[in-house]
Amino acid sequence: MNPVIFGLPLPRCYGLKCFSLLHPLAIGRLTNRFIHILVVFIGLASGLKGQTEILNKAFLDDVRFSKINDGTFSHPNLKISDIQGTPYLNETFEAGEIITPKDSVFANIELRYNAFTDDLEFKQGENVFNIAYKAIVKKAEFGGDVFSCRSYEVDGNIRDGFFKILTEGKATLLAKYKILFLDRVEAQAFSDYQPARFDIVQVEYFMAVDRNPAKLISNKKGLVKMFGEKSNEMETYISKNKVSVKEGDSLIKIVMYYNSL
Repeated sequence: MNPVIFGLPLPRCYGLKCFSLLHPLAIGRLTNRFIHILVVFIGLASGLKGQTEILNKAFLDDVRFSKINDGTFSHPNLKISDIQGTPYLNETFEAGEIITPKDSVFANIELRYNAFTDDLEFKQGENVFNIAYKAIVKKAEFGGDVFSCRSYEVDGNIRDGFFKILTEGKATLLAKYKILFLDRVEAQAFSDYQPARFDIVQVEYFMAVDRNPAKLISNKKGLVKMFGEKSNEMETYISKNKVSVKEGDSLIKIVMYYNSL
């Protein structure tokens, strides 16, 4: 019998035959024992839990989910449950909604964000899944936050990833969260055993102007350059008001001022 999610049966497109569809869920060199690739027909109508709606074929072809299992890390016997700390900003699932690029809205979905793998996860019954195709999420609203999949520039390359939206307009300020995995260290002659752990949350700030990929805000000079023809005016504003380009609250003020021009 085919598996069911959101009230609709899933096609038998999982296992090794669909392994090439797998979106990487690498944790260190994470390998999952029972990773299944699922082509999911989402069954939540806007705002009405339990009801289903028919989605157009083009949208369905682009929706892929992969099941998350308690996989191993760099050591055969190291499991997620053995690692100290958490890869999540908040381990608790919170009710929210997902808005797609076609403005379809799927409400009453339990969501959380994995900052280590950069994955948006949802819960269906007792099973946990992640949204493998990030670009299907225009916005995800849960727990009082709004996340969005955005293109961003890293070392000259363009990637897609999840960001928390801090303020948006002509320019959109984004926060990128990172949690690092530190492998366990065996006891040595002069040092004690250290268990594997997820390190503290780190945050980087990016800004996207118009439809361009987001760029990392690394310093004042780089930020001012992003404002294009308004660069001189923005540099004057930043200097006059003595606002920091390293703090989220200050960056919100800067971007909101630019959007008001």
